[in-house]
This record gives sequence, C-alpha cells and structure tokens, in this order.
Amino acid sequence: MLRGQLPPLTTVVGRVVVCEVDLRAFPPHTHVYVAVVTEPEPHYGGGRLAMIVTVNDPREAPRELRENPLPDAVWLRDPPEPTVTNLYARPAFRRKDVPARRPAVQVGRQLRERELLLRHSTMRSADGDRWAEAVGGTVPSLEEETVGSGFGSWAERELDRMERQSWWHHLEAQRLGPGR
Repeated sequence: MLRGQLPPLTTVVGRVVVCEVDLRAFPPHTHVYVAVVTEPEPHYGGGRLAMIVTVNDPREAPRELRENPLPDAVWLRDPPEPTVTNLYARPAFRRKDVPARRPAVQVGRQLRERELLLRHSTMRSADGDRWAEAVGGTVPSLEEETVGSGFGSWAERELDRMERQSWWHHLEAQRLGPGR
C-alpha cells in the first residue's frame, strides 16, 4: 500500500506527511499521493487522511499509448511532464487564508518542488484553477471547467477506506524516501 513518503510539512492544521500509495485501480503510470495529518492541531476536526492527488507521468506510460494518445489524454502532450489528473481535499483541509499557508497548496508545492507534479490539467474547477496557480508549475489554459466530476465522492470513500488501514499510523518513524 505505502510506496514512499516525503518529509513532513508544518501546516496550520498540523504536521502533514505526503505519501505515495499503491492503488490497484490505477495503471503504473498513475501515481497517487495522499496527505496524512500525522499530528493535528487541536482546532483541526477533519479526517487524518485529508487529501488525494492523482498524477499521470507520460514518461512511464506504455509506448503505444504515448505514440497513439487519445484526443483527451492532455497529460500525454509535449513536453512529457507529470500532470495532475485529479485532486480532492476534504473540507476541513481546505483553508481560505493566504494561499501559501493553505495546507493543500503546501502539499502541491512539495510535489512540484520534488518534480513529482510539473503540469496541471486543462480540465479544472474554479477552485482547482486557483490551486494550480498557487502551486505553480506549468498551468495550461483552461480547456474545460469541471463541476463535480464524481472524483470527490470516490475520493471521500477511498480516504475513508484507507483511514481504516494501519499503514499510515507510524509514518514519521519509517522515514522512507520519495515514492519513486
């Protein structure tokens, strides 16, 4: 389940560790990152698994997919960069203060700084567009504004499912390297 973890982040909701997890529902070129609130602040009332981000890496996609991409496979466009395909942050993890202090933005910036996320999707919600701008990296023009793609309900169920597992209980003691 746990493929790796990044160094802890200090956020307004508490200490957060970003982990790469292995979910069999996704192909090998799709990386799934989960933000785990390992040491919540007293005011934080949200789930310990607070955010999920999926990133497609075209450099790891099968050759036939790279050579004959589907028209909507924006993540396969040049240059070949790891591209956000979906993200979801639970309501308690979403903050409305200065973007640099928002936990979800800190998670995105950590992924970008480690070159695990370099480009954003061309299909984003208004909130996703603001997140992409705050995180930085390549932010292509918006081709389609999404409203409730269904990923949020799947992500809530998946985060709930993973919270019932034990892989995340002792993250900082494990001190693994990046997921790749």
